[in-house]
Amino acid sequence: MRRRILRATVAAVVCAVLLFAMPLGFAALRLYEQDEVRELQQLAEQVAVSVPAQVHSPADPMELPRTEQGTQIAVYDSGLRRMLGVGPASGDESVRAASAGRASSQRTNGGLVVAVPVGSGEQVRAVVRVDSKTAEPLRRAALTWAGMLVLAALAVGVGVLIALRSSRRLARPLEALAATAGRLETGDLSARAATSGLPEADEVATTLNRAAGRIHRLLQRERAFSADASHQLRTALTRTRLDLEGSLADQGLQVPAQGPYAAMRSALESLNDMEATLDDLLALARDDPERAPLDIGTLLAEAERRWHGELAASGRPLRIVAEDDLPEAVGSSRAARQVLDVLLSNAAAHGKGTVTVRARETAGVVAVDVEDEGSELPDDVDIFARRQAAGGGLGIGLALARSLVEAEGGRLFLSRQSPHPRFTWLVATSTGTGDSDP
Repeated sequence: MRRRILRATVAAVVCAVLLFAMPLGFAALRLYEQDEVRELQQLAEQVAVSVPAQVHSPADPMELPRTEQGTQIAVYDSGLRRMLGVGPASGDESVRAASAGRASSQRTNGGLVVAVPVGSGEQVRAVVRVDSKTAEPLRRAALTWAGMLVLAALAVGVGVLIALRSSRRLARPLEALAATAGRLETGDLSARAATSGLPEADEVATTLNRAAGRIHRLLQRERAFSADASHQLRTALTRTRLDLEGSLADQGLQVPAQGPYAAMRSALESLNDMEATLDDLLALARDDPERAPLDIGTLLAEAERRWHGELAASGRPLRIVAEDDLPEAVGSSRAARQVLDVLLSNAAAHGKGTVTVRARETAGVVAVDVEDEGSELPDDVDIFARRQAAGGGLGIGLALARSLVEAEGGRLFLSRQSPHPRFTWLVATSTGTGDSDP
C-alpha cells in the first residue's frame, strides 16, 4: 500500500508539473523572442531617424551605428536596392512589407529580421533592415527552463516526502488491523485493535473488535456446552458400563461365549470405543493442531482391528494395503483415527462389497484411499456439506472429517465418483502439507 500511494502521488505531481511547465516554457521562449524583436525595432527606428531626405545624394555621408556581433543593418531605397550596410542586395520579403508603410518582422534561418520604413504612407523613401543571428532568446529560455527544472525537481521531492508521510499515516492503521486479525487467526481471541485517528480505519477496528468479542463469547458458550454435554454423556456411559461389568462379574468365569452375555461384552467394548471417541473429539475441539509424527502403519492396523468384525458380520471383507517406504507423515493421531473411522463408517453404511484402504505415496505426500464396490454418487449433491441424515443424505460425518483434515494441513476429497466411489485423504508431511493433486 505504501508503494502504491507513493507511486500515485509522484505520478500526480509529475503530471501537474508537466501540464504547467510545458506551456509556461513555450510562453517564456515567445516572450524572449518578442523582447528581441522590440530591441531590433528600436535600433532600426534610431537608424531611420538618421536617414537624410535625399537618400541618393546626401549632403553629409550617412554612418551606421556600431552593433553587437551577429547584428547587421542595411538601408534600402524606394526601389528596394541596398544603399548602405550589410544585407541582401535587393530587398527581401520583410523589406517589401516595410516599403508599404508598416514595420515588419519575421524569423529566417534561425535569426530575426526587422524592417522599418523611413517616411509614412505612400511617401516611403527608404527602408531600414536589421537582422540578428544571435541565439539570445533561446539562451534566455534555456536558463528559464533550467530554473523551472530545478523547481520541478523540488516539487517532486516535496511530493515524495508528503507521499511517504501520508503512506505511513494511512498504512500504519491497516498494518495494525492486519496484525490484530493475524492474532485472532492464531486463536488469540483477546486481541483487540486500537484506534488510530483515521475515521475509516477506526470504523473497521471497531467492527473487528465487536466481531472478535462476539466470537469469543460464542466460543465460550460452545465450550461450556461441550463440557456439560460430555459430562452428561460420560455419566450415562459410565453408569451403563458399570451395569454391564457388574452383570458380567456376577457370572464370573461361567460366562458363555455366545448368547446375551457375549452381546453384553460386545456392548461393553462399544462403550469403551464411544468413550475414546468422545475424548478424542473433545481434545480436537480444544487443542491446537498437532505436528507430531504420525505412524500410518499403526493407524491402519488399529482401523482394521476396530472395523474388521463389524464388516465381516455383514459379509463384507476389509482389505488393508500399504506401500513400503512411505513419506513421514505428521498430524494428530486423534484426528487421524476419527477421519479414518468416518470414511470406513461411510463405506459400511452406504457402500457394498469389499472395503479397501490403501496407503500410497503421491507427489511426495501420503495418500490414503478408502473405496468400496457401491454405486456411484449423485452429481448434484455436495457430499461434504452438512445436512440432516434423516433427509437421505450422508449426515455430518464427511463434513467433520474434512474439517479435521484441513485443520491438520491436509486435504480430503472425492477422487473417483464412478463406477465405485473412492475418497482420498492427503496427509500432511514434515516437509510441507498435503495440498497437492494425486
